[in-house]
Amino acid sequence: MRIFMHLMREKNASKVGAHVGLSQQAVSEYLKKLREEFNDVLFVRNSNGLTPTDFAFELALKFERILGEVDSLNDGSSYDLQTLEREYTIIANEHAQQAIIPALVREVIAAAPRISFKILDFSPEHYKDMLLSGEADLVIGFKEFIEPGLNNVHLKQDYYACAVNNRSTLIQQIHCLDDLKKFPHVAVSNRKDQLNDTVETFLKQHAISRNIIAILPCYTSLQSFLEANDVIAFLPSALAAGANLTLLGFDEKPQGFDIIAAWHGRSSHNQFHKWMIETLVNLPLH
Repeated sequence: MRIFMHLMREKNASKVGAHVGLSQQAVSEYLKKLREEFNDVLFVRNSNGLTPTDFAFELALKFERILGEVDSLNDGSSYDLQTLEREYTIIANEHAQQAIIPALVREVIAAAPRISFKILDFSPEHYKDMLLSGEADLVIGFKEFIEPGLNNVHLKQDYYACAVNNRSTLIQQIHCLDDLKKFPHVAVSNRKDQLNDTVETFLKQHAISRNIIAILPCYTSLQSFLEANDVIAFLPSALAAGANLTLLGFDEKPQGFDIIAAWHGRSSHNQFHKWMIETLVNLPLH
């Protein structure tokens, strides 16, 4: 079962063999026995490795439950964070990568210096399979885009704020929402993992049209752009603090959104995972 779950994650027999200390031939023998036992090919070969069949995904769910019960037998055993070594993989959207991940890594490394992190970009199409296969341990992102059936915990709420560069001449010229019509704006591409429609809905409700002079691919590039161009931008408020931006406060603002962390049920009984979630929940997030 464990070899099978490694194959679900790596999708490559050679990589699995190197990870568990077996030859590729030995891994292939395990796979052959599984195929005979369940009368299904389980994995289809392609140019990039192995692609699991639909039945393989169903089998993975059952194997995870069984292995989880076996692994939970040791839940009561103690472990030393100072000596614990492992890699923890988190799928995170851009908001989480900037506003949550840095603080989480700082807190974890302070208590468990041998832990390392692998951070992957959030993909609405793939994150569930990655959690299922064990390729990732956790996903952090907007609640709207995360499957409600996953185990999850609420981390914070944020909203899209109106901002300009700290040295902008617009700070003294914008006094109300209607003033936003008078000056140029920069926008961020409306990707599947963003909530930019929230801004458009808000502005439309107040009959405000924007003169957008540029559309950027991500929020990371906003700081440099606003240093060179005296324009207005909307971005999650948590990202403004570290980007030398000044928020323009209005009586009304776009609807808020929730940030959550979610994980597959197979991790729920893991002692280290429980500690990781507790650390995440207790972070001093703004």
